[in-house]
Amino acid sequence: MPGPAPQSLWIEDGPNGGFSIYFEKYFWTGKAGHRAARATTIARRLKAKTWRCLWCRDDLPAWRRADAQYCCDGCRKRAARARTMSR
Repeated sequence: MPGPAPQSLWIEDGPNGGFSIYFEKYFWTGKAGHRAARATTIARRLKAKTWRCLWCRDDLPAWRRADAQYCCDGCRKRAARARTMSR
């Protein structure tokens, strides 16, 4: 299954530390169901301050899946190695 389209959703910082999330409807159908749900999930995670990489603590890129935990494969692999070394 392909990942989300990188240009379909973008996050902008707003005044007073807030943020705005914008998304485009699907080109051919004009529907926005999955993109709206993804934007809602990302907004919830931004508000809870969990839209960060678990390894390096950088903000996750907007093109990552809404349930992503790591910013890149390198961080995911480093976290896995650290878990196996601690056993």
